[in-house]
Amino acid sequence: MGLPHPVVSGSGGTTGRPSRGEARPAAAATPVVEARAAATVVILRPGEGGLEVLLTRRPSTMRFGPDLMVFPGGRLEAGETAREAAIRETFEEVSIRLEPGELVPMTRWVTPTNLPIRFDARFFGVVVPPDTRARPDPDEVVDARWLRATSALEAMATGELAMWQPTVVSLQQLEGVVDAAGLRSTFAGSAGSDPPGPSPRASEDRLGAGIDARPFVTGWAGGIEGRVGVTWVIGAGEWVVVDPADPTGQTAAAIQRAAADARASLAGVVVTSLEPERHAGVELFATGLGLPVAGPAGAAALAPYALVELDDGEPLPFGDARVRAVREAAPGIASGRGGSTGAADGGGRRWAERAGRLRLMAAEDATGGRDGPARQGGG
Repeated sequence: MGLPHPVVSGSGGTTGRPSRGEARPAAAATPVVEARAAATVVILRPGEGGLEVLLTRRPSTMRFGPDLMVFPGGRLEAGETAREAAIRETFEEVSIRLEPGELVPMTRWVTPTNLPIRFDARFFGVVVPPDTRARPDPDEVVDARWLRATSALEAMATGELAMWQPTVVSLQQLEGVVDAAGLRSTFAGSAGSDPPGPSPRASEDRLGAGIDARPFVTGWAGGIEGRVGVTWVIGAGEWVVVDPADPTGQTAAAIQRAAADARASLAGVVVTSLEPERHAGVELFATGLGLPVAGPAGAAALAPYALVELDDGEPLPFGDARVRAVREAAPGIASGRGGSTGAADGGGRRWAERAGRLRLMAAEDATGGRDGPARQGGG
């Protein structure tokens, strides 16, 4: 199984993305299916060009997620811990034996509340010897490939491989990892950070002055436990969620409660870049609530979800905030922490950098006045 976002239809044709209906307003409240505990293992081995990741393809006969490329994993059985389930599922699916102490905690992913099958999945990582081979069980795995993280992301973007959002973000987070030490440091929490609480607005580079914004601080940015991040909400009565960082559902639930208290509606989502900690939680709003998503230039061809690209100086296509998007060139993304210093594929350019970035500005600032010419971005 491996992933917490089941799709009961086939993969998305030639796009490499799971198929999905058009974005729609949030449906009326229905009973929420309890998320089943699950565990997933991201297996890496040294290769000629650096670490390779094991991806497995689900059979087309599966009830959900047919033909999708995932990591080995599945639900917990009675009495199992997440580590025990991860080890058992890995051996059952690809005949690779692992030890509990080898597993590095990576992330947590929870399926959107509106779906009929839900999982609360813990992702682990492990670096295995270079001669490790996968021997798939044909009942659960019809193909297994060892790929560099960026190569796998490129195959998804071109339509060669179909993946869910958790797979895509996990691969992004692994792009700079070169060894086991780098794996551990990349998925460490924000050491020494304050507990989630109000975040200084001055530290933000996504929102210009004059925008009325509400911060929602999470300790699960990118799904990493203890990693602090901020998701912003802008607007008066028709709110827009900016950079959903948390894929566990906790921040999404807090935003929905706040909107209900304010008698506001959620109108859409903006991702200002495809960096993992700025779009990891997007499916909780896109798939979960049917909200439309907008983002920077180049993102539509890369993201595993439907996205409308915003032109420079263009007002947001949803919500009531008087805000315009300003395009910016994507800066170099710092390589991972600790041992994660190796160059990614593509000459060291990270996958997220192949799309641009957005900065949201108050309409007056973005246009030089309400009727003035649009400010030109850097990208």
